[in-house]
Amino acid sequence: MTKEQEVIKYIETRIKICNENADICDDNDFDEEATYLREESYMLETVLNMLNEKDSEIERLEQTLARNIARNVTSSMKESAKSKEDLEMLNKGWQIELEKKDKIIYEMIGSFIDLGFGFEYCNNDDRCINDCDKCIKQYFEKLAERKSEE
Repeated sequence: MTKEQEVIKYIETRIKICNENADICDDNDFDEEATYLREESYMLETVLNMLNEKDSEIERLEQTLARNIARNVTSSMKESAKSKEDLEMLNKGWQIELEKKDKIIYEMIGSFIDLGFGFEYCNNDDRCINDCDKCIKQYFEKLAERKSEE
């Protein structure tokens, strides 16, 4: 039992005792004492009602807090899922753009080879038979990498 529950139980017991004693005082013509006991009982009932109202208010606030937390968690989860979807779409978009750029690069290299340029960048090793465009692309990738490190 919590301290507050103990106090509530004490107040309830005290109210009961005050009312019983006030009834006894009424029966024995102790009007002043009966009035005092009824006033004390009334004040204790007021305090008890205030405690009960406070408990109800605390419970209501706890429920509101729980709902708000749940709402925020749900909202955060939705935002997280949306962000994940956005990143996936962005990643797909970049992949498509990179594929387009690779196609452009291969077309340009093919045009250079058709014009007789670019063979000086080819390794001319066994892996390169009829596939000089990959060697040329690798050469320029390495060149761009070196220049970005400078």
